[in-house]
Amino acid sequence: MGGLGVLDLDRFGRALRLRWLWQEWTLDDKPWAGSEVPCNASDRFLFNASTNVSVGNGKKTKFWHHSWLDGEAPKFLAPHLFELVTRKNKTVEQELRNNSWIRALHNKITTATHIEEFVSLWIRVQQVHLQPDIEDQIKWKWTADGQYTTQSAYRAQFIGSYNRHHTKLIWRAHAENKCKLFAWILIQNKILTSDNLALRGWPHQNSCVLCNGPMETGMHLCLTCPFAQVVWSQVSLWEGLNTFQQALPTSFDSINDWWEAVNKLVPKESRRSFNGMAIYIMWNVWKERNRRIF
Repeated sequence: MGGLGVLDLDRFGRALRLRWLWQEWTLDDKPWAGSEVPCNASDRFLFNASTNVSVGNGKKTKFWHHSWLDGEAPKFLAPHLFELVTRKNKTVEQELRNNSWIRALHNKITTATHIEEFVSLWIRVQQVHLQPDIEDQIKWKWTADGQYTTQSAYRAQFIGSYNRHHTKLIWRAHAENKCKLFAWILIQNKILTSDNLALRGWPHQNSCVLCNGPMETGMHLCLTCPFAQVVWSQVSLWEGLNTFQQALPTSFDSINDWWEAVNKLVPKESRRSFNGMAIYIMWNVWKERNRRIF
């Protein structure tokens, strides 16, 4: 989610491993079919949360593990009962035959919680009727066609996350890569301005080297410093733009917020060039700051 396009290898590895669980269902002719697949508990939790199972003859669906009962796995609907069961990998067909799942709990139900979960599960199971001539079906939740893809499995692990920065402003701009990388670090407030040097306990100046004003921050250096404002105004005059005057930096809390607001004022066909210009201005202000210090 950081904008550089570098994959999270742990989550990507999990997305790849889920293919084994998917192919257990869809490809019976694999040489490893029937063997234990190299997936851990977290992989299986994600797989169960990402799939819906429609029961036909019940020969593929695992009674306790798969999400076949109203879109849920029985081990989550009745977690205390699941702990009591010794043989946890039986299929739906095996467990429903002669109510085998009930006999497996015989003389083990001892608490009110056990009774409550048993009754709730029993009511749900009674509504299921096996169809001997129809195979069990599985559907992947994160694609339109219900088929598994590694990309969808990877992205599903970021549901609820968000990207704080509109990184397309940087990566699609007309600018050199080294300058884009500088801008990416800058909008995350990671550039080594005086405030960040102070946090690390490193030598720094207490005032801005360009205007001899307040302590230098990324926002001050590139936008609100009088020196930077003159540079922006002059370049805007050369380019015939008035966006800098329409969205004053002092009205915003961060470079990213200001940049996104200003970008909306620029015609769509000119945004990549404008963003490149913005990157070069901030890059050269940074270079001038470094020349004065070093």
